[in-house]
Amino acid sequence: MAKDNPHNFLKLFKPIILPYFMVLKVLCVCTMGENRSKYLAGYLKEKNYETRYGGIGPCRIDPEPSNPLNPSDVEWADIIITARSKHVDSLKKNFNVGNKKIISLGVSDSRKKAAETHPEFKKIERKKFNLIWTYPKLREAIEPHLPLEKYF
Repeated sequence: MAKDNPHNFLKLFKPIILPYFMVLKVLCVCTMGENRSKYLAGYLKEKNYETRYGGIGPCRIDPEPSNPLNPSDVEWADIIITARSKHVDSLKKNFNVGNKKIISLGVSDSRKKAAETHPEFKKIERKKFNLIWTYPKLREAIEPHLPLEKYF
């Protein structure tokens, strides 16, 4: 009888049929909502996910994110990806995330922090730093989680 259970069928074929029935909505979150989350949203969009991004702030330079998250972004998302674990705490404190899947990548975009192990980053301009450090780290960190459909 277990083989006749429709849930068994869905479990078995979900990785194959899920992409045909829904496009996952992914919310990407970083501190300011203008660098890591924006890049990651673009990267995932290229992989056919529907994406939004925003910041949860604050940072030591600016107390308010330049592209702040709002409750409708969180409500809209099927899955939320944060740049760092501190963003998860802020999300849960300030938004109703319910039982949404949240993935934290542990990727900083601090040149100062990176320079602790790579002194050459101390004087590099931000744009170049992101291209050679932050963005590759984001791609590397998200890769084990792809495809995101496996979480559903």
